[in-house]
Amino acid sequence: MEQILCPLAKYARQNPHHPALNSEDCILSYLELDHAVNSVCSFLKTSGIKEDQRVAFIAHSHPSTIMLLWALFRLGAIACPLSFRTPQEQIARSIEHLKAHHWIDPLLLPLVKGGWAIDCMITLSHPATLLFTSGTNGVPKAACHTFGNHYHHAIGAAPMLHLENTSRWLLSLPLFHVSGLAILFRCLTQGATIVLSNLKLPLAIPKFQITHLSLVPTQLYRLLQEPGTGLGIKCVLLGGAPISDALLQSAACLPLFPTYGMTEMSSMITLSNKLLPFAEMKIENDSQIWVRGKTLFEGYWDPLRETVVKHPAGQWFPTKDLGRLKPNGDLEIIGRKDRQFISGGENIQPEEIEKALCTIAGIRQASVLPIADLEFGHRPVAFIDDETGLHTLQTIRDGLQSCLPSFKHPIAILAYPKDTGLKPNHSILQNYLSCQGIA
Repeated sequence: MEQILCPLAKYARQNPHHPALNSEDCILSYLELDHAVNSVCSFLKTSGIKEDQRVAFIAHSHPSTIMLLWALFRLGAIACPLSFRTPQEQIARSIEHLKAHHWIDPLLLPLVKGGWAIDCMITLSHPATLLFTSGTNGVPKAACHTFGNHYHHAIGAAPMLHLENTSRWLLSLPLFHVSGLAILFRCLTQGATIVLSNLKLPLAIPKFQITHLSLVPTQLYRLLQEPGTGLGIKCVLLGGAPISDALLQSAACLPLFPTYGMTEMSSMITLSNKLLPFAEMKIENDSQIWVRGKTLFEGYWDPLRETVVKHPAGQWFPTKDLGRLKPNGDLEIIGRKDRQFISGGENIQPEEIEKALCTIAGIRQASVLPIADLEFGHRPVAFIDDETGLHTLQTIRDGLQSCLPSFKHPIAILAYPKDTGLKPNHSILQNYLSCQGIA
């Protein structure tokens, strides 16, 4: 079993006074954060938390959550971070689903001085996290990652991201998501600084001298509304959703690094369309992308058997994403295999329509779903975010005339959900249809 010195402990020895964590309230050096993590370890041991036990908690973007995560890694316990957006009744169901041995509130953790000496060697193959996937197919699953999965992603990506110990990465993504955890691992394996701030991006970037950002397209769009906020930024990771050509063009002033990834591969698979180290990829004849490598997760948690059903070592994993390689070797994502539907005998890929919709002036983002139709089987319906407020179904269809055949044109357009945190889904579509008396 391969072991490494805990990266936090490593830099606590090599560069003890360099800032590891910078929040609104405090700055903790690597040595101070290391001591804080050890004190949390002592408290957890006193509380009876043992190796291999599952520990659930609400993963607020807060220094105490980072301390708890790293303490669990050192103890060999399994971190089960839950979303702070989750309703109370769903939290109870999640805890039951994971069969968690313990529930911890990170915000109430005492920092205990002294206590047990902590072994700072970590086994790479040891399970470290259980993370709920985004549930693209409507059924979130808990994916198990080893410490080595997260670690190899971090050290593989760092050189391509120009990440150094002087870098300062804003924790702009949640810690219950693999992308938020990836920020921790990248920074702490390179001796860089993690920044936590409740300020809006245009204020946080200059105040904390941010050099690295991880954003979804909506965050990037909002950032671009504030001119001059990108000064000093060396890297903007962009992923989590399809990126329109219009948004990419408007953000040409920033050092953008478009990404493609998934929870099961410990975050990114490609960076700027190039494959990352420790990951392998192939595209089959049906255009589906398959992956494997040191960043591929262990498997999914089975609550009935109370164990992780491990993906066979070394075997390829189907992503259900569809893609193709351009002549220059860059990866182009076509869509999702499980989103494809048939209309009048024709295969329709919603992502193709969404991309075309975003070329129409004023359309910031779009999402296409199939609606049942007696004649055609299914027809496309589009949710659009129209900044002009002027588009009608006819103007949309006119705008698509030159790039899509008519059977791919939406038969209805709906307003994109605002400020709900939800991407349009079949439940939202069904509610709309019910309100209209259609279903």
